[in-house]
Amino acid sequence: MSDPVETLPFYLRRFPFFVISYIVAPLAFLLLLIHWKSLRPQTRDARLIVSSLFLLLFLVDFFPRGWYQNAMLAFAITVGLFITFIGLEGKRSKHET
Repeated sequence: MSDPVETLPFYLRRFPFFVISYIVAPLAFLLLLIHWKSLRPQTRDARLIVSSLFLLLFLVDFFPRGWYQNAMLAFAITVGLFITFIGLEGKRSKHET
């Protein structure tokens, strides 16, 4: 059988998706939502964590400069880390049972 990673479109592979998420976060999130059902759960979770974090950081730029933007940046990083740890904990508990 072929490796499932090879059946992914080029833009959904690990490195290109990371670059797209870094440069244009909303586009990466949209691509993920379009291909949601065709992705394996492990791939979907990893891409969701990356795209969510970069989307939160992208949205922080639309807030006014100053204290409020710093607070929203801290909130975005906290939420991104929370999503990451929840995703990793879910994978760990699935393997243990």
